[in-house]
Amino acid sequence: MDKKTDIGGGALSTILAKGTKWNGTLKAESGVRVDGEFEGVLETAGTLVVGKDGALKAEIRAKDIIVGGKVTGNVTAANKVELQSGAMLSGDVKCRGIIIDNDVFFEGHSKMAASHEPGK
Repeated sequence: MDKKTDIGGGALSTILAKGTKWNGTLKAESGVRVDGEFEGVLETAGTLVVGKDGALKAEIRAKDIIVGGKVTGNVTAANKVELQSGAMLSGDVKCRGIIIDNDVFFEGHSKMAASHEPGK
């Protein structure tokens, strides 16, 4: 993909479109957007965006995580996790900062990483 989109200061170069299903491990150097279904392990050095139609059953590690759809599994962000209105997250969250909008379903534990800890 030649064309990249800028998301929160980082490039978004991998898109799993609506109607697409993926099982396995996905590792990316830049941002990832999921509007389809993903199951497995997802790691990105950039931002992960889960669109309103996105559904993940995964262990997730990313720099920043923005959830508008549904995530089942534990998430670790080096910086922040943002749960947008209508999002569903069932799993534990570890990050430096968390934003939770109104009308969000969140079931799990959250742990704030220290500023010197790299979100691990």
